[in-house]
Amino acid sequence: MPPDATPVHIVKLGGSLLDWTEMPSRLTRLLTTSPGQHPLLIVGGGAAVDIVRDWQQTHALDDNVAHALAIDAMSLNSRLLVTLLPRTRIVTDHLQAKEAWATDCWPILDCGTFLAAQESRQALKLPHSWQATSDTIAGWVARTWPASRLTLVKSVDLPSDPSPTTVSDAGLVDEHLTTWIDQLPATEWVNLRSATPQPVRWHPQDKQPAP
Repeated sequence: MPPDATPVHIVKLGGSLLDWTEMPSRLTRLLTTSPGQHPLLIVGGGAAVDIVRDWQQTHALDDNVAHALAIDAMSLNSRLLVTLLPRTRIVTDHLQAKEAWATDCWPILDCGTFLAAQESRQALKLPHSWQATSDTIAGWVARTWPASRLTLVKSVDLPSDPSPTTVSDAGLVDEHLTTWIDQLPATEWVNLRSATPQPVRWHPQDKQPAP
């Protein structure tokens, strides 16, 4: 946590939103409505990771190789987002994130560099398979950073039955994230494509979203 004790808020942007022209303005509004917290952005894989899935099927790639390529795809998408949001800056560690916050920038975490430096140091293990995609990576960062809040920014509403199993079975989050649900910080869901995007508490269900 930063020296000023300001809570860290992981904001995971779904890769499916990268091809939407309204995404930058919608995301900016979302980030500016959460004062009093330090946002740390993580960008999902989207279509770039779908290419990696196809490559693995075509060339029978090892899971570890496919995992590394998928993280590279997330880094590519981070580079796109930093060009779309001038207030953002790509960071690779805690120190760079603190420097970004100090200059009123929104840091985007380069997960490839961060994981390469931190994954072996953490007791919490990150599976290298398609059961653990960018949602799980965001959850892993939220747990190990540590953060006090995690928001999953999606293209669809949270189902009326928000149980982890239902959400995973619908393909809206990866399978492994649901196994960590009780260890995650306060976790919210936002359909950014909604006419009026509002955070909805996903877990725990008995609390309201943080102001």
